[in-house]
Amino acid sequence: MECLKDQFLVLSFFLLYINDLPSIVTKENNVVLYADDASFVITNTDRADFNTHINVLFNDINNWFESNLLNLNFTKTYYLEFSPSKRHKPHTLIQHNSKYVSNATQTNFLGLSLDDTLTWNYHTESLMKKMSAASYALRQVKYTLSTDSLKLIYFAHVQSIMNYGVIFWGNSPSAKKVFILQKKIIRIIANIGMRDSCREIFKNLQIMTLYSLYAYSIILFVVKNKHLFTVNNEIHKYNTRNNKNLHPALPNLTKFIKGPCMSGIKAYNHLPQYLKTLDQNSSYFRSSLKCFFYQHPFYTMEEYYEYGANLL
Repeated sequence: MECLKDQFLVLSFFLLYINDLPSIVTKENNVVLYADDASFVITNTDRADFNTHINVLFNDINNWFESNLLNLNFTKTYYLEFSPSKRHKPHTLIQHNSKYVSNATQTNFLGLSLDDTLTWNYHTESLMKKMSAASYALRQVKYTLSTDSLKLIYFAHVQSIMNYGVIFWGNSPSAKKVFILQKKIIRIIANIGMRDSCREIFKNLQIMTLYSLYAYSIILFVVKNKHLFTVNNEIHKYNTRNNKNLHPALPNLTKFIKGPCMSGIKAYNHLPQYLKTLDQNSSYFRSSLKCFFYQHPFYTMEEYYEYGANLL
């Protein structure tokens, strides 16, 4: 308890120390402070202006450091520049007093492992290592513990890490490998053969498949932030079958189409109608949605969309 108190005090003093850091950012840019992490958001459609703005901001940050008796360690400072593919890789030079910041292709940020093209391969590889360790532990104790105890281990050491950030990576191609490993773990818990089907086991154990967990998470994300989305009946007043569905935007980038906003709209629109009518009561909607995905262990998102399309 004393240790937690000390940590809280250190974090509190740190936050007080940096509370004026956002003041150095101009109105065109933004800064997000979360615990001891600071994120600077710079947007510009012109490449040359972007390079200029990022270096001006970086110089302002370094000047703030120097004014507050701090120094930036350039040997441990990197920047990650995102682009749709490796073929069209931009290059930004960030420097201060002739010292340049090194470019990285991957990094860890708030528990997520990011790569510069957002393929999520780096994150799923890291995730699978943790899941493999849990799989080994479950295999060692499956004959000495009850199924309920094995489920507790599963929820604590497998589903908890699968669920974190799943709205970002759950629709990526590499998610399939995570799902294969999840099925392997479920077979260990149920003590069935490696070629036996898990679909009924998921239902009996009341455990969501990775894709059901992904759909569940992005739908909750949409319902919680419904004020950010447009409903069809806000665009037209015709009493159509889909007038209460969310209206999808028309993006150009595949990365955005597969992101949580667009995927969330699509997943919400394919929900059974009786569930959509419950979204005003958040707790009841959440429990009903959870029961729905317990009873429907989807093996792909396409399977979920086909199920929803058949209800329309």
